[in-house]
Amino acid sequence: MARSSSLSQTVSRRQKKSRVRPAKSSPNIIWSIHPVLEALKTSPSSIIEIILDRKTGARIDKIIELAEQHNIDVRYDEAFFRKSEAAVGERHQGVIARVRFQYPAFPEMLARIQKSDDIPFVLLLDSIQDPQNLGAIIRTAVAAGCRYLILPKDRSAQIAGTVAKASAGAVFHIDICRVTNLVSTINALKGAGIWVFGTSVAGARSIYQADFSVPACLIIGNEEKGIRPLVKKNCDMLVTIPMSGRMNSLNASVAAGIILFEIARQRNI
Repeated sequence: MARSSSLSQTVSRRQKKSRVRPAKSSPNIIWSIHPVLEALKTSPSSIIEIILDRKTGARIDKIIELAEQHNIDVRYDEAFFRKSEAAVGERHQGVIARVRFQYPAFPEMLARIQKSDDIPFVLLLDSIQDPQNLGAIIRTAVAAGCRYLILPKDRSAQIAGTVAKASAGAVFHIDICRVTNLVSTINALKGAGIWVFGTSVAGARSIYQADFSVPACLIIGNEEKGIRPLVKKNCDMLVTIPMSGRMNSLNASVAAGIILFEIARQRNI
């Protein structure tokens, strides 16, 4: 495969009294030890503050140490956790961080892709609305070597605490871009020399017959309806996972995992 347009080469100080106003429950919180540690290691500038309900424990000490290195405020507030239980809705392990999720604009992401020496590997998700599915897909994508994720601003779960938890902190290991128009985004990727592969149950080529060694963008569709018709129409190729037996579909995160690692296998990642 070849395109006429080619790519360039293919928290903080310990404080008895906090100087920060009490945090409020919002979509911009993440919780539990692993996601907060990953945020500290890979994206400390996104963290506003860290709230703890205790001061001891090896991993808690590590969080405090990393926060101090990055001058991020840490406070101890057991009452905050009691108030946040309903909002968090999951086991928080005594750690919550308030964050600003950072999204590069699509032209910025495309420029990064074009400047990279790696063969592009982009994941685009069309209307994935379950936060657990989104988090699981992101975790698998990072494990498979995917570095770029594109989400629609509408009709999609957004990056928030549940997604960060489900991804085990992988949201901080991948560039995430939110776009308004998927079709124009797809056409821009194609104009940059990237082949766009959409997933489909019927009328598609087996993933084991497709060539994913080229600059590639994989599109995974909605949990129930798959890729929207106009998005599907603008794909270069539709691919499917061959299945036997009576089942002809898979959960979106499972399907994404199979195809992402087939791409990784073909690229020897």
